[in-house]
Amino acid sequence: MTDEQEFDQKAATYYSVAQFLDEGKLPEGSAIELELFFLPTDSADQPAFLKALKTFGYHAEVERGKTGTRNSVLVTVPARMTADDIWLHEDRTTKLAQPRGFAPDGWGFLEPDA
Repeated sequence: MTDEQEFDQKAATYYSVAQFLDEGKLPEGSAIELELFFLPTDSADQPAFLKALKTFGYHAEVERGKTGTRNSVLVTVPARMTADDIWLHEDRTTKLAQPRGFAPDGWGFLEPDA
């Protein structure tokens, strides 16, 4: 990812979090389960990506695609609903993914059970 792409992605993340927080459905700083999605490229090395994620404390699972498609990876991590926290994990996991042939494909979150 180039510096310009990283800047644009960070801005998009901060904007998305701000929009969500403005809706008032969840207070800033609330505990969430952050989900980050990654798609394989032709050069994907799935075992290396999974190992790198585990080394840095991330939980990852392979999402099985349809027959003949490559499998995506779902990364989950406990986080706080803040732009800084979400960006921290988005940036780290993307930097682990790209050299191993995976491309980021968005993020989402689950609220923990009350």
